[in-house]
Amino acid sequence: MKFWLATANIKRAETCLAYGIFEGIITNPHVVAQEGRDPKALFKDLCRIAPYAYYQLHAGEVEAMLAEAEEMLAIDPDKMRIKVPATRNGLGVIRRLTDQGLRVMATAVPTSTWMVLAVAAGAVAIAPYSGMLQRRNILSKMEGVFDMQSIIDAQGYDVEICTGIYDATEIPRYAAQGIKSAFIWEKDVEAYLTQELVDEAAANFEDDWAQIDAY
Repeated sequence: MKFWLATANIKRAETCLAYGIFEGIITNPHVVAQEGRDPKALFKDLCRIAPYAYYQLHAGEVEAMLAEAEEMLAIDPDKMRIKVPATRNGLGVIRRLTDQGLRVMATAVPTSTWMVLAVAAGAVAIAPYSGMLQRRNILSKMEGVFDMQSIIDAQGYDVEICTGIYDATEIPRYAAQGIKSAFIWEKDVEAYLTQELVDEAAANFEDDWAQIDAY
C-alpha cells in the first residue's frame, strides 16, 4: 500500500517525508489556501523536497482547466501531478490530459457509478468522496470505497483508489480489501507512527546493547 502526505506546508512536508513512508505530497485547494502563497512558487518549493506533488485544478470551463494544468505542470514536468474534479467538464479535461500521455487523478468522486465514468475518461487514480454518501445516511465511507475497489477488481482496471485515512485502524482494513493507495493528513502522521508495542519490543534489547557497547 502506498501512502501520500496531505499537506502544502513546506516545513511539515520536510519533517514527514523524512519518515520514509510517503510516495509524495497530495494537496487540495484548502491546504494550498492555508499557506497564503502564490501556488506556482509554493509548488516549486514542494517539488524541490518531494518525489511527486499533486495539484488540484479549479473546477470550471474545459479550456481554463487545461490552461491551468499546463501552467502547473511546467513547474516540474517530472514531479508535478494533476488532480481533476470529476465534474462534467472535468471528465473532458481528464480525457484531454490522458490523450497527452499524462496520468491523471479524478477527485470529488462520490459514487461507484461516477468512478466508472472517470475511468472511462482515462483517470488512472481515483480520490473517492464517499463520505458524502455517509453524511446522507446512504452507506458508510468505507463501504463506498470497498464498492469502488470491487468494480476495479472485477473489471481488471489499471486504476488505484487513493482514499483518506482518518484513523490508523483503517489502514489494515483498506489494505485487506485491495486498496493500493491512501493519503494521511500531516497532523496525524506522528500519532499514526507511534506504536507502544514496537517501542516496548525495541527497548527489550537495551540491556544487550549496553553489554555490546561495553566491549
